[in-house]
Amino acid sequence: MNSMLRLIIRKFHLSIAIIGLFFGLLILMPETAQADTSVVLDTANDLVKVATVYKTQPNTQTEVLSKVLEFEESTLPQTPGFVNSSILKGQEGTEVVVLSQWQDLSSFEAYSQEYSKDLPDSDRPQTFIFEVQKAETRGLKPAIAESGAIMFSQFKMKDSEKQSELAGIIEQVMPTAFATVPGLQWAAMSPSTDKSTIAMIAQWNSRKDFESLGQNAGFDEETNYWQTYADNEHDIFDVVKIIR
Repeated sequence: MNSMLRLIIRKFHLSIAIIGLFFGLLILMPETAQADTSVVLDTANDLVKVATVYKTQPNTQTEVLSKVLEFEESTLPQTPGFVNSSILKGQEGTEVVVLSQWQDLSSFEAYSQEYSKDLPDSDRPQTFIFEVQKAETRGLKPAIAESGAIMFSQFKMKDSEKQSELAGIIEQVMPTAFATVPGLQWAAMSPSTDKSTIAMIAQWNSRKDFESLGQNAGFDEETNYWQTYADNEHDIFDVVKIIR
């Protein structure tokens, strides 16, 4: 009886261990999948960050997106110095955006020269390098996840010499935006190195939350803080693809 009891106890312990391992794998697998389908935005500026903006119309966006996806997937993964890129589709149908991160500037420049030399001027997207000057978050790391959505906004400077002045104002109003709309999870204010643009990349809980900010003084069409400095183009973008 004692040997039989010990055998039953061993089998019971073995079953508990197997069940524990099974549930452990269930917990770890989603984290692994998430890591494979999301990228952390480099807010420390250890990497070179590039925004490539393709202008579209609602009836041409799908075709442009298809071409961008095919081109990026066939060229980027094997390119020296490439780290990752996020392919974004504007919900209003007017833009396709690629946000890419590189180990160094020379790697991006070599890639850009190789693949853009034969493009006619009419087909060249707007491209600018940017650095994160200010990031605000509610605790989450600024990350772009495949099948998610982010805001990408461009403050296009009327006078490039005033870029730093506008960037300072944006730094001051970012805490107000977080206090006003709880649905804003993180934001990264990112001036371009050529002083032409200030990009704002942000994660919102919903488009409704995003649009609600524009109903507040200082952010609406009539009283917004940027109107004397820049024209602002913004949209919520679906994250179509992460490429590594």
